[in-house]
Amino acid sequence: MKRFFYFFLIVLISFSIFSETLYKREFKSFKLANGLEVLMVKTKTQPIVTIEISAKNGSYTQTPENCGLSHLYEHMFFKGNVKWKSQEEYNKRIRELGIVYNGMTSNESVRYYFTLPSKNIDQGLEFMSFAIIDPLFDSIELEKERNVVLNEFDRDFSVPIYKFYQMADSTMYEKYFYRKNTIGFKNVIANATREQMQEIKNKYYIPNNCALVIVGDIDFDKTEKIVKKYFTRWEKGNDVDFSFPPHPLLEKNKKFLIVDRVATTKYLLSFRAPDFNGKSKDSYVFDLLSDYLSLSSSKLYKDLIESGLAYNYYVGYSGLKDGSEFSFYLDLRGDNIDTVRKIIFEHIKNLNNPDYYDNDLLQHSKEYGEVNTFRRLESSLSFALTLGYWWCVGGVDNFKEYNQKISEISKDDIVSAVNRYISNSNYVEGFLTDSLTYKNKLSFLKGE
Repeated sequence: MKRFFYFFLIVLISFSIFSETLYKREFKSFKLANGLEVLMVKTKTQPIVTIEISAKNGSYTQTPENCGLSHLYEHMFFKGNVKWKSQEEYNKRIRELGIVYNGMTSNESVRYYFTLPSKNIDQGLEFMSFAIIDPLFDSIELEKERNVVLNEFDRDFSVPIYKFYQMADSTMYEKYFYRKNTIGFKNVIANATREQMQEIKNKYYIPNNCALVIVGDIDFDKTEKIVKKYFTRWEKGNDVDFSFPPHPLLEKNKKFLIVDRVATTKYLLSFRAPDFNGKSKDSYVFDLLSDYLSLSSSKLYKDLIESGLAYNYYVGYSGLKDGSEFSFYLDLRGDNIDTVRKIIFEHIKNLNNPDYYDNDLLQHSKEYGEVNTFRRLESSLSFALTLGYWWCVGGVDNFKEYNQKISEISKDDIVSAVNRYISNSNYVEGFLTDSLTYKNKLSFLKGE
């Protein structure tokens, strides 16, 4: 019996040392000598794998002189490299390997992924290595992509709601708005050069500023060997300095208005909130508070939606390192704007009252958030994108502990955070409406 017990104990200890789980999936990570962090998650549901490169880049690294080039670089990533030089060769290899691909540029992360049959993982990792290490930045392809992005720019700004969100950011972060402006400045995009692409590559697309995320039907040992085969040659660069001047807090309340041909009125109310650093509980508090206020059983929902005053609403916390906000977004009939504003501010006034929060609803919010976390991790692609995002913005350890940290939040934690960031704090109000509603209901904005 003792012998069996000791054997069982040895097996248990060995498993705890060499195996790890991440949201109930097998997980393993390691770092190459060049600084590249490799994050591997094993999922056996389908014979596919997602290979993702996550880079700590995005709009927050921009200056007025290169605002928009992080996004343009994303477009150039899927172009020729030293092994597959022409676009025809590149696209042919995509088809041969059965790759579905895309990229995304946000405020504080840029991510590129290939999803393909797991039997092709060796070739897929090779293909990714050449894409990230050896891009050509062909001048003809750059000209094409400049035009693509400029067309995207024009398309986005033809949509009223896009202009609305852009103005929200430019009002909240006026001084350093270029660090929030992912699409960028039109003149910068139009004049982008190959040399600028190379400069971004040398500064941010280096192994010690990137993570390689691999999620799917994989064998850890075999995958690690393949990674080392293709990515060891990637040369380490200078460590990136991410110290930027902080975004100034609002000195007074600000309002902005867009009058356009829209069917419903959009209303925004936004407060500066804690920047995410992984150490403060406040960031998790505002995530939980967002979920609480969004529940269909919440007081806010009943006052806005069940009353028929608003069509829908969203409460969100951005949770970024370089400037975060806690915001209310509403879609309503313009006639109701006065009443809706009064309701919103009345709820905000009560957010620092412990009696505002129902214990059962608060627990439901925590469970709701946990379900949403697992829902976002259902596929290899969504798991890879989520993990890559957290690596860039919050860190893998904070991702691991997210649900636990949310579960530990109390009413007192919420009240304390609200008092620090919301109560008696300045805010941004935004209105997107039609000319008739502006004339009849929003005339108080004239001259502001």
